[in-house]
Amino acid sequence: MTVTPWEDTIKNGKVLNVFATPKVQGVWLRTFNDAIAKFNELSRNNSLGVTLAAPPNATAPDPTGPGGAHIQFDLGNGRLEWAAESQKFVAEDDEGNPINFSPFETHGFTGRVKKRYGSNPSFMTRAFIYVPATPKVQAFMKTGPGPNDYKYVDRPVGDGIRLYIAVHEFIHATGLSNAEHNKEGPDADVFTFGPSISAGNFNSPQDDKILLYNNHPSPRVYAPPITIKKKVVDLITANWK
Repeated sequence: MTVTPWEDTIKNGKVLNVFATPKVQGVWLRTFNDAIAKFNELSRNNSLGVTLAAPPNATAPDPTGPGGAHIQFDLGNGRLEWAAESQKFVAEDDEGNPINFSPFETHGFTGRVKKRYGSNPSFMTRAFIYVPATPKVQAFMKTGPGPNDYKYVDRPVGDGIRLYIAVHEFIHATGLSNAEHNKEGPDADVFTFGPSISAGNFNSPQDDKILLYNNHPSPRVYAPPITIKKKVVDLITANWK
């Protein structure tokens, strides 16, 4: 397990303040606000012990000190870099390779800034979330009256997919790493990594869903709805006691 608690002064407050950069506009700004509301609903319903806030006067995290928001929410493209604790960071995958972040894939990334004193356990001081500007999916488009008159065309995903990405990354920002991802299966939830997309028709992005579990004859599991299951609930609550 690589769950990391936040610094005590932040953890004791039970609230993580979030700053959305000026690049977060339009559909992503709407998703940002919806994702904070959804996370807080999940927190209330599951007694997670931490909520999110995006106050109007929130500012970017101070790169050298404790000022500014605890979490920054931004759009990513290519090399992801940020500064905190008077250090510069570059996003890397689990093997330590720099990430080339696609603005079109249905994914996200959260950089967790950690600090430690001596031999004491590490704690978090900042989190930097990146989401793709225009995540896309291949959707069915009818091109004529015949049974073969169709094609699959790339288009931006619907609101439900963006919400899934944002809430997933907010869970990372509470202290959970990739090692804590939930597994695809009947208990899959918004913190499940790698599920496929069940796209609506080209003109119906509102019907896009994440297919979390598809094992006949068991019922399929989709998101939305955005849920968290016991494994993830227990990890977050234990980390915020």
